[in-house]
Amino acid sequence: MKALQAGVAAAVLLSGGGLAQAADLPLKAAGVTYVRQCTAEGAGFYYIPGTDTCLRVGGYLYAEGYFNTYSNYPAVNDKTYSIATAGVILDARTATDYGTLRSFMEARFRWRTADPWSDGPNAAEVDLRQAFIQFAGFTFGHLESFFSYYANANVLGTDPATIGDDTKINLIAYTMEFGNGFSGTLSLEDAAFRAAGVNSYDPTLPDTLENYQGGSQVPDIVANFRNDGSWGTFQLSGALHQVRGLDLFDTLNSTSSWGYALQGGVMFKLPAIAEGDTLYLQTAYTSGATSYLGLINPSGAFAPPDALQSGTGLSLISGWNVTAQFLHNWSPTWNSAIFGGYAQWDINNSVAEATYGASGGRNANVGANLVWTPVANLIIGVQYDYTRYAATNYVQTDYGLPTQSVNAHRGLVYFERDF
Repeated sequence: MKALQAGVAAAVLLSGGGLAQAADLPLKAAGVTYVRQCTAEGAGFYYIPGTDTCLRVGGYLYAEGYFNTYSNYPAVNDKTYSIATAGVILDARTATDYGTLRSFMEARFRWRTADPWSDGPNAAEVDLRQAFIQFAGFTFGHLESFFSYYANANVLGTDPATIGDDTKINLIAYTMEFGNGFSGTLSLEDAAFRAAGVNSYDPTLPDTLENYQGGSQVPDIVANFRNDGSWGTFQLSGALHQVRGLDLFDTLNSTSSWGYALQGGVMFKLPAIAEGDTLYLQTAYTSGATSYLGLINPSGAFAPPDALQSGTGLSLISGWNVTAQFLHNWSPTWNSAIFGGYAQWDINNSVAEATYGASGGRNANVGANLVWTPVANLIIGVQYDYTRYAATNYVQTDYGLPTQSVNAHRGLVYFERDF
């Protein structure tokens, strides 16, 4: 009888509250295992529940303190300023029959107390650093120009003072993989962002405009060819840039010409010196495409345009640069980068050389940093750089540099936490 009663009691539990609890168990178990790691895409990726999309959520925090000064420093400018930055990264990837569909976003929320070599005021900034879609070899959105190569690798800071192209830009591109690490890319990029302006060859003329830049009509056409191997990487880059200038005497009309930029860069891995050591070498030549030089001008005066407009048409500004950077790992937690560059540009117009008081300009910079990584994903660093911007064959006029050269020094204390 007791055995019968026990059986009845067990049946009641199973058919009542016991059954309800048992029915909950599969839901709880599913909740535990539903968000699972996406191992195919690497560490940090997890499946979005209910989809085949893998998502990585990351970010970083920067804290930076700058000391900066240049010759003839204006009294109203701040010699010290600071920047605090919070960055958010979202990387979503979905496997398809045509390869991986990737959507990437990097946004920065920044508070700065001044601009480089300038005055305040304090300002909050939102910087959409990158936002792009990649699918079947195509790239659409805002990211690093496919012309860029060295792009300030291993240089610290939100405001790096380094010669060379490091440009985030809107673009549409297609990349083809050839095998053995070789690839090629053709990209249409925002020409308006690359426009450096068109100046009058003779600013003493009556009713001279500050800028004769015409509106862009076609995007910049950019291409590169590169190889990524165990020894390092190299890249050859080229760009076509349309220059449009308003007519000096009838600004309803315009003339146009094609400028261009060529660049070659190589990075060597140097494990014989220390594991992780690298050396970058890069050079570029431009004609009518000044923004691709990546000049550093602390004073902001006597900045070269893409071209000069004269009565006979556009006279293109030409220039070239060389850059180098060496990264050395002293130990697993200490490393240093030494970097530098030189650039030169020419006016190529005798009337303009007389009125602007120079045949062109020269730009040089050098710097170094020391970085400590006491624990994973925490960086503490210090950095110094020196910049010189000068006029070639200088004669003082009302339209050139106020002095023959401007010399700038800058120090940086830097903290970074990645997650």
